[in-house]
Amino acid sequence: MPLTEWTTPPTWMTVLAVDAMYFHAAKEALVRAAGVTKGIDKAEMRVARCQAKIDRLNEWYEADEVGAGYYDRLEPLARQMEDLEYGVGAAYGPFLQNLATVHVFAAAALEAHINIRGQELLSGRSLVLFERLSLDAKWLFLPRLHGHIGFDPGAQPYQGFDNLIRIRNKLVHYKVQREPWCGSAVPPQFLGAIGLSLEAAEESVATVREMAKELARQLSERSPWWLEADNPSFFEIEQESEHIGLDEQDA
Repeated sequence: MPLTEWTTPPTWMTVLAVDAMYFHAAKEALVRAAGVTKGIDKAEMRVARCQAKIDRLNEWYEADEVGAGYYDRLEPLARQMEDLEYGVGAAYGPFLQNLATVHVFAAAALEAHINIRGQELLSGRSLVLFERLSLDAKWLFLPRLHGHIGFDPGAQPYQGFDNLIRIRNKLVHYKVQREPWCGSAVPPQFLGAIGLSLEAAEESVATVREMAKELARQLSERSPWWLEADNPSFFEIEQESEHIGLDEQDA
């Protein structure tokens, strides 16, 4: 073997770990969502205090005694209540935005991860056909293509993954939801149906972690480093020969 063949230094490449980036974006959004709940509580308490004043006013004035004095006292409270109820909706704004962000980025992390693993593990026609599959089918079939048992669609963590994708689709392909108004201090019940709750967001982050771990376990690999990393860099350095592209393998 000529000396130059084994003394040539390897070529190092920089790779953006998009799956890691999306996962940590979801985690950070979850922290932000939890952090703004105090603002919602305060806004709702202000509404409750104003409503208590209105209730006391109604107790003082019986139906047959309602007159100018009653309306003079009620009017400023009614104006105040209107502003306070608007404040509740405003307080919910960042909460709902961050919850939606959790689901969207959690799903994006799983989509990026399975696409990356598919590019690493498949080649040629297999990779071309794999890339045409839906997201859920990619996760279902990639380990099976390597002779592993794969995910059970009727068990965890795949059921959690399936629920995450349903929530993501409801948010991204949103159809208008309506229900009778019960006051701004009472959030609409349909928020839960589209995953806009802390519990659902926590489950989505956990689903990313469990799906990535289970895939690694079936492939006899270590879990992705970014699952437990704090303040990570999303740039990975690898040798150019570590992952051969489709065109190179088909050449």
